[in-house]
Amino acid sequence: MASIQTLCVLVAFTAAGCALPADSALGLIVEGGGTASDDVVPEVAYCDAVADWDAVWVNFENVVLELVNRQRAAGADCGSTGTFTPANPLSMSPALRCAARNHFLDMSTRDYFDHYSPEGEGPGERLDRSGYHGSTWGENIAWGYATPEAVVSGWMSSPGHCANIMGGQFTETGIGYHEGSLWTQTFSRP
Repeated sequence: MASIQTLCVLVAFTAAGCALPADSALGLIVEGGGTASDDVVPEVAYCDAVADWDAVWVNFENVVLELVNRQRAAGADCGSTGTFTPANPLSMSPALRCAARNHFLDMSTRDYFDHYSPEGEGPGERLDRSGYHGSTWGENIAWGYATPEAVVSGWMSSPGHCANIMGGQFTETGIGYHEGSLWTQTFSRP
C-alpha cells in the first residue's frame, strides 16, 4: 500500500487533521466572508504570471469544471456536512482562475501544501490581488491526483470538499492545475 499523507483541513479558522491512503492529499478552506473592498485593483503582473498556460493543463481545468457541474446537477450526499440538492452550474471566472493558479504555483515553487503561504497570505488576499470582488469564498486544494476525474472523486469523497463543490452560495469558480498533480479550486460569488 502507498504511504499515508497528511490531510489538513481548515474550516472557519478551526484546524483539524486526518490521514488519507495513497500518495495524495486534499486541503479545504471555507470562509463565510472574505469580501474584497471596492477599491481593490488587480495586480496586472500577478495574473500575467499565470496567463500563458500549457494547453493540456487548461484542458484539465476545463474538464474539472465539467465534472463539478455534472455533480452539482445531480446533487450529492457529502457525509457529515449533509445532503445537497442539485445546484446551479458554476461559471469559470478568469480572476478566480488567476488566484487558483497562482496559489498552487507558489506552493510548488516554495514546496509547501497549505491554504496559507509561509507569510500568511490566504485565499482572501489572493482574490484581492486578482481584482476579484466577492461576497463569500471557499477553496479546495489537492496534490497527487493525476487526472481531473481522480481529483474530483477525491474531493467528493471528503465531506468538506464535497460541501464546497455543492454549495449553492457559490456561483463562480477558478480551477488551476499544474504539472506535478497540484490542484486548486477557488469558489466565490460576486
